Amino acid sequence: MLTRTRIAALTALSLSAAAAVGTAAPASAASTAVASRAHFPGGAASQLEHELEQAWQITRGQGVTVAVLGTAVDPVSGLAGKVTRGPDYAPLRGASAIDGTLMASLIAGSGPTGTNAFGTIGRAPGAKILAEQVADLDSHGGGKYLADGTWQSILARAIRYAVNHGAGVIVTLTGGDSSSPALDTAVQYAISKNVVVLGSAQVVANGTPSPPAYPDSLPGVINMTGVTLSGLPKGQGPNPEPANYSVLVGVPDNALIGTGPGNVPYTAWGYFSDVAWVAGTVALLKAVYPQITPAQAARALAQSASYHPSGGYNISVGFGLINPIGALHDAGALVHLGTTATAGSGTVSATSRFGTSQPAVIDAVQHAKAKLIGFGGAIVVGLVFLLLALILGRRRRRRRVVGASAVGGPPTTLPAGSFPAS
Repeated sequence: MLTRTRIAALTALSLSAAAAVGTAAPASAASTAVASRAHFPGGAASQLEHELEQAWQITRGQGVTVAVLGTAVDPVSGLAGKVTRGPDYAPLRGASAIDGTLMASLIAGSGPTGTNAFGTIGRAPGAKILAEQVADLDSHGGGKYLADGTWQSILARAIRYAVNHGAGVIVTLTGGDSSSPALDTAVQYAISKNVVVLGSAQVVANGTPSPPAYPDSLPGVINMTGVTLSGLPKGQGPNPEPANYSVLVGVPDNALIGTGPGNVPYTAWGYFSDVAWVAGTVALLKAVYPQITPAQAARALAQSASYHPSGGYNISVGFGLINPIGALHDAGALVHLGTTATAGSGTVSATSRFGTSQPAVIDAVQHAKAKLIGFGGAIVVGLVFLLLALILGRRRRRRRVVGASAVGGPPTTLPAGSFPAS
């Protein structure tokens, strides 16, 4: 079964009691402590805001399509003209569209002002959304689509559809603690087409470190973890975050303002903000460098991250806090790297020879010409005799058949078990 933990997304200003509640048990104190170990300076939030605004001066993600594989996505005001609806792999009457719509708005929503990086605006407000419904995470009988063996197949089909319909980034909002050959090959297909696949900041069990989650832990998938930055609104309730060696970077899990179905304002945090930060930043990379590979995108995120932890990496924060403008600069250097190394001083050319004289011609085995002619002649004579034997044998068979027919037809066949009369 799907063991993914959903973090609450509550309506802003308490306008409604509606909430996207968790489908798994609340996290224990051990799992919530994972994120709290990663401490960043008090000015980290303002620095990150400045870095994103600098990146927006270069691009806002125009020309990039982000596929959101989750619930349906409603074309709310901040997403007007940006949403393309793909297949519905989990058709259910009355299924909720909160998760997909909210995630899409946090990634690509235009926002009312378009200036405040932590306001009602997406991380890549110029990007477009390809929405594919792969699950119903609230009710309406959607559990059958979350069954183990089913969700992997659905997600694999959705990933392939996204790749074949122009997505540059794929966001997965479902997953679990096991993969399948179909899901593995779908992810590798996306990566082979230079499409970046993101994990969904899943925590499949309590404890530190978290066990592997999928597709987060598959090779080539970019996974993240959340950290709470001081000076920004915090989420409400338990907030378990993944901590394992699939984590690439840390991102703010602080509350962001998004838009849900019916243009209802939502405050979202946890995995919503985690995924939105990485998806938006990767969309910025793809907008400037369309052919950047997933490996190059991952390296750009890692080496540009701010506040590298002691030792350069740990499972609670990865390589450090995400840095959008730094990632853009590093991506530019990476995509222009050649595939061959520049020859250094003293390098010997591939056509060079060791020594001054030309190598002599070597005749390893010598045979007398008379012997070679004799052997060749014997072979020819043998082939002639063989051909004559075949011709003579065929003529004899033809004569026998003609003689039997002329005398009076084919020989009489005796019944089984009988003998000729004496």
